[in-house]
Amino acid sequence: MDGRSSYVLFLVSVFIFSVAGRLGLGKRIATIHVTNSMPRELQPIQLGCNSRYKDHGMHQLRVGDDYEFGVEERALHFCEAISGRRIASWHAYQPRRDWNHKAVFWRVKENGFFLSWDNSSWVRKSVWQTE
Repeated sequence: MDGRSSYVLFLVSVFIFSVAGRLGLGKRIATIHVTNSMPRELQPIQLGCNSRYKDHGMHQLRVGDDYEFGVEERALHFCEAISGRRIASWHAYQPRRDWNHKAVFWRVKENGFFLSWDNSSWVRKSVWQTE
């Protein structure tokens, strides 16, 4: 490999590591917890969470179940839920809102979707929609 090729390879490597570092790729930034706190008589909810970079797949959460996934890039993560004839979509991780929290907790209830960073103080951020 000549000097010019080595220099180009070096520049490309620096660029890749720079972008990866800014996005936070490869290390866990936060953990998202989604708990099904719906009434016991309801069916399990279907939950899917994604980001621009990763699809976390669909999951079935029975009442009381907690689903968690790691955030490894500073990008918006959203979740979608289905419960019977109700559907919802919300931002599970927003970099500007959640950047300094290692854990982001979501509680899914009959009257909406509640956010907490300490798993004890909750604020409703979204509501169910019906088809």
